[in-house]
Amino acid sequence: PDGTQVIFSSNRSGQLDLWTMTLATGEVRQITDDATADWDPAFSPDGRSILWSSDRTGHLEIWMANADGSSARRVSDDGLDAENPTLTRDGKWVVYFSSNPQKMGLWKIHPDGSGATHLVATPGNIPDVSPDGRYAAYLSYEVTLQQAEIRFIEVESESPFSGGFVVTARRRTGPVWGRMRWFPDGRALAFIAPDEEGVSGVYVQDFVAGVNTRASRRKVAGFSPDYITESL
Repeated sequence: PDGTQVIFSSNRSGQLDLWTMTLATGEVRQITDDATADWDPAFSPDGRSILWSSDRTGHLEIWMANADGSSARRVSDDGLDAENPTLTRDGKWVVYFSSNPQKMGLWKIHPDGSGATHLVATPGNIPDVSPDGRYAAYLSYEVTLQQAEIRFIEVESESPFSGGFVVTARRRTGPVWGRMRWFPDGRALAFIAPDEEGVSGVYVQDFVAGVNTRASRRKVAGFSPDYITESL
């Protein structure tokens, strides 16, 4: 959160574990060490904790630990596939996505595992909470139309809305179209999408709650025929 480190998942140890890198020095440090897969990590807004998805119980659930990987504990009880955790600024809610057919969609849950609430019942992925903790952006998609849409929900009131963030793909393979990140001031989102030629890159679009801001969309990076832009 303070811009000094990044957290990522890597199999450089021979298994899929979590690592951090200090941007100023390039120092890389392993912070989890489990025989199963640890992936999809994020820092808490205060930088004191990490969240991630792990199958160390036999299927993917949401886990939390101290920022150094110590005192790991399971948060969710999805039973099949809980992924992509993100924490609200006040630390009250973990927002995550479930691909469990019985629980499909966006959920919120307290860090102690209580209060699990089904926010949106839709196929999708990769939620991200706004810097002020008020909204969660999430990816909703329709495979047959090869179309994805970044949609939004007010976390506390549980009120969903759209904002003109529709992404249309020309092919089924390649990056996860619509993978997004909030700007630090919460006034825009950066996201992955194909251009008119089907080449992937990073777009930026303004965010105003409940307003279609499609006209503000602009290209900022990628869009090269020589490589695929797929994450940010």
